[in-house]
Amino acid sequence: MPRKAGLFEASDGSIVEAYFLLRKESKNIPPAWIGRATESRKRRQKELGKALNSNSLDAVALLKDWEIAYQKECFYYGLRVLLELERHGKTQY
Repeated sequence: MPRKAGLFEASDGSIVEAYFLLRKESKNIPPAWIGRATESRKRRQKELGKALNSNSLDAVALLKDWEIAYQKECFYYGLRVLLELERHGKTQY
């Protein structure tokens, strides 16, 4: 059964705290998590673009939602980079 991706919330969005949590539990960030985070953010963009172009107040809530999705994407990407640096001393990203 796949693990729930709650690390962002557990570490309050801190890549460093999440890195130490992962090391303590000897866990990994699957590359698919980065892909899903990217897809999640991109799904929001079309609706956000329409709201921004129409100067709608709905854009504020959509913008905040998009921002959280972007932060999660960067969060998981950053963790993946740290884990690769730890393992190989370099990264492919």
